[in-house]
Amino acid sequence: MKLFCLLISLFFMEVLAPYDRYMELVHITTIGIKLAYEKNDLTIGGRSEANGLEYLIETMVDNVNNDLTYQNFRHINFLTAVPDHPQILMRRTEVYDDLFDKMIQDIESKLGIDMPGDYFGDKKTLINLANMRRDFVAWSLKSIIRRRMLGSVQDVISLPNCRLLGIYWSTLSPESYISEVNIDSPSRTCIITSCSATEMTFRKIGATWSVFSSYGLDNTLEYYLQHGRPQTAPTY
Repeated sequence: MKLFCLLISLFFMEVLAPYDRYMELVHITTIGIKLAYEKNDLTIGGRSEANGLEYLIETMVDNVNNDLTYQNFRHINFLTAVPDHPQILMRRTEVYDDLFDKMIQDIESKLGIDMPGDYFGDKKTLINLANMRRDFVAWSLKSIIRRRMLGSVQDVISLPNCRLLGIYWSTLSPESYISEVNIDSPSRTCIITSCSATEMTFRKIGATWSVFSSYGLDNTLEYYLQHGRPQTAPTY
């Protein structure tokens, strides 16, 4: 099934997408994500010295009702974790410009970052840029998930927090990225589904957030945060 996801991705990139323009947009927005990751002087509510990328990601996942761009989980997952898998959007290429433009606007307006017009010094491939992006995002997600979930006494998982887990799992295994997230309210469970139709569920057992596969209890959420990429703060 992972091979199927990869083959579909290659079809979209090589046959449908205007590749040069697409690479330009991925390059520019990856620079924006890097600058947001390096920004640690935001004041958000009562929290000072907040991180720019964490705030950007939280703005996206919390927007479940208002912003048309971020209501759709596939949009935010594409922008943050899998820009090298545009097939997640299930649309033609015209939508890519709008999504990337929205991210650039948010980086500039919400974070006060002036986006540069130049590229990284050395030439980057799509997979280089996507891996770099995933490292920045995954490191920020570890901090967000620990603060919002592991640091909370609440037993009920929210849709925004479930969306965070979907993005994080996409950074762990981008070739089988998460395409859908749902909340099952009666069981207080977050369900994430990959492009290969594999499901994982998350719920709190006692004081511990636990991860379940189709075979049963898999491990704790903290285990995946400790062992997932990257192991140290990225310094590209």
